[in-house]
Amino acid sequence: MHIIIDCTTTQNQFKHHGIGVYTKQAVKNIIKHPKTKFSLLLFNAPSTLDKILENKPSNVEIVRIGKLRKSDYLNKLWFHTQYLPNIKKIKTNKSIYFCPYFWAGIPSNTLPTILMVHDMILPIFNIYSEGNKLKNFVKKQLYWLELNNSKKCKGIVVNSECTKQDYLKYYPDYDPNRIKVIYLDAELEGTNPNWDEKLPNDYKQKGYYIYMGGTVYKNKNSKGAVDGYSNLIQRLNSKEKAPYLVIAGGNFVKDNPQAQEFRLYIKDKGLENKVILTGFYEDNQAQQLLSNSIAMLHLSLYEGFGISLVEGMKAGTAVIAHNGSCYPEVL
Repeated sequence: MHIIIDCTTTQNQFKHHGIGVYTKQAVKNIIKHPKTKFSLLLFNAPSTLDKILENKPSNVEIVRIGKLRKSDYLNKLWFHTQYLPNIKKIKTNKSIYFCPYFWAGIPSNTLPTILMVHDMILPIFNIYSEGNKLKNFVKKQLYWLELNNSKKCKGIVVNSECTKQDYLKYYPDYDPNRIKVIYLDAELEGTNPNWDEKLPNDYKQKGYYIYMGGTVYKNKNSKGAVDGYSNLIQRLNSKEKAPYLVIAGGNFVKDNPQAQEFRLYIKDKGLENKVILTGFYEDNQAQQLLSNSIAMLHLSLYEGFGISLVEGMKAGTAVIAHNGSCYPEVL
């Protein structure tokens, strides 16, 4: 058997997001099968897989497909000029393509393809772009133009029964027996002596709740996490002695309109000294940030799986989650 895998989400803007982390972990484990040949598609750029592939086994080859491309409106162009020509060059009659991220391109018309569907967030919320209505409309057309190729996939992998049922709502004619539910695991990568460098000096005395929502997108309900924290400290006798809310992640400190609005929301509630924005944190800081917290919050309105829940549980901290979408299934 020969498996071709798109690994480019370990290089572009998704490399530290759920999709990129999923691809990294999937590849790390799947290439351990010695009797299968693997071809890993990568741009001519660094990857979070680089350390893993330093001593790659002989059954694994790296196929460079050209210049690093950001996932955007031109994905279809990059697929036909960079991905597909290389796929056709290396494929054999024993080849299978594994697609961890559909928007990069699904070659189901070219060779047998297995697709990973992480969630159906965008159509459920009708938010395909954080830009204006025109951008949202254009992105919506591109979304369905590509995802419709999933109907020809030999199989689909999903991360929860919730995601499986959501997919079937949009594609009721797809054979449900060809959709495999595989729950995800999380890997907490070691420890870092500087894990608390961005926390207040008195965090040990006051304690903190932690929120790792990832983004400020509507489905993440980041404002809801702030509202919940605000309600909590209003019930306490002393706001000054109240635990902090630590919000970890680089997307919350960016200069885009959504992040700016979120920070203003915190300020308007008078919480700028109680809500701590750490910005980007290293993978080897996550375990200590979680394990030293009072509890982890994850209140998304919708998730396909919610890998942060597993990270919180593996770190041994309490998890406070929304009772909806996949959460009851995962917890």
